[in-house]
Amino acid sequence: MPLSIIKALISRPKFAFQQIQQQQISGWIPFLLIIISLQLFWLIYFAQVDIQWLIADSLNSLAAQASPSEQQALAEQLTPELIRYSSHISSSLMLILQTLLVATYLNIATKLDSHNTDTLKDWFGFYWWVQLPTVAQLLLSVIVLWITGSNQFNLYDLQVTSINQILGLQAGDALFSFAATFDVFSVWSFILMFYGLSVKTQLKSSTIINICVIPVLITLSFSYVFS
Repeated sequence: MPLSIIKALISRPKFAFQQIQQQQISGWIPFLLIIISLQLFWLIYFAQVDIQWLIADSLNSLAAQASPSEQQALAEQLTPELIRYSSHISSSLMLILQTLLVATYLNIATKLDSHNTDTLKDWFGFYWWVQLPTVAQLLLSVIVLWITGSNQFNLYDLQVTSINQILGLQAGDALFSFAATFDVFSVWSFILMFYGLSVKTQLKSSTIINICVIPVLITLSFSYVFS
């Protein structure tokens, strides 16, 4: 059944969320798929990347924002082990935190529907289904890594479907972080959230679109302010 639901999320997203709602399918399924895929991605990435090049590239990107003494301290602290462990752990924690924040937002925003009784826990599980395109995104990144055969690829280079492939912004440019990470899989998640909310609430389509767009606008604003 979970496999059929995942297939339906591609071709019949509204039907998929109806099945999830009716059968009360747990959010643990997409959560485990995403977290396991993420950990496998890091294993493959670090098995292929030139770790010394990655350290140098990371230091170069931080150089403009750090003093010489801070650069020296970073160079001493940024070890291969630290990069590996921090990537495995921090990426998962950030994903969980992001899900919690969006779930909190949805729990508040959907109060516009007086008939909706979903709790924060319900929205937390729901948003993992919305993020399932992350698995396809990670798979594509691995394929790109293997096809190129290069061992000098940072994470942004692997985002081959991002809008930055069109805009061509550089690190440090306004909106670079947003443009480099927002891609077709982000659009897919946006569509899934729309259909999911249309099943779980009785809100108008225009209201649901506004609810879906606000997190994107917030991310865009943060990217601009902190670039």
